[in-house]
Amino acid sequence: MDKALPRLLAAAALAVAVPPVQAVFTIVTDNDPLNYSLTLRVGTAGATVDTVAFSVTGANAGLTPVPVTGTPSIGISVAPTRPMLGTAISRPVTLVVDSSTALACQSGGCGSATIPFSKISWVATGNDTAASGDIQSGRFTASASQTLASYNANASFCTGILCPALGWTFQSRQLTGTVLQFTYDNDVVYPGGNYKGTVRFTASMV
Repeated sequence: MDKALPRLLAAAALAVAVPPVQAVFTIVTDNDPLNYSLTLRVGTAGATVDTVAFSVTGANAGLTPVPVTGTPSIGISVAPTRPMLGTAISRPVTLVVDSSTALACQSGGCGSATIPFSKISWVATGNDTAASGDIQSGRFTASASQTLASYNANASFCTGILCPALGWTFQSRQLTGTVLQFTYDNDVVYPGGNYKGTVRFTASMV
């Protein structure tokens, strides 16, 4: 029998700057001998936080501003692993993002001004359809728990003498290859300066 499992969480962060890239690679397991685990990667594999930069200068800071594309693009993957057992039970996987804390002035004379993350959108490429639960193009909602992806980890099923209860693991359905290209709306005149904020991604499997 597939057993009840505590909620598994994996978290990563992404910094966004309006006028540099690092990343978080986190694996969280419940230390169960049956090897349940959940891996989330946002940006570059490493132990730091990636930064997407938007350069609002020149004509973009003038009277006819246009949206500004950020660099670099950011890849996201969510990979659950679960044991092969004799009973197939689904394991919902969800990816959410917290963008509730606005970008704040760091320097350059912008004082206490802030820019909400709802001014930043993205185009998703390398993704699957919305029906599959993969990330679609969209924008931050400046909320604490915005769902980006939601799908079911494959229900692993194994029977027979070659399928012992311990020792065999199943690399379940993964969200991989999805890349987000971010764009800053640049439709409001904020005080000139350098702004920076961080969004936090959390993946869970229950």
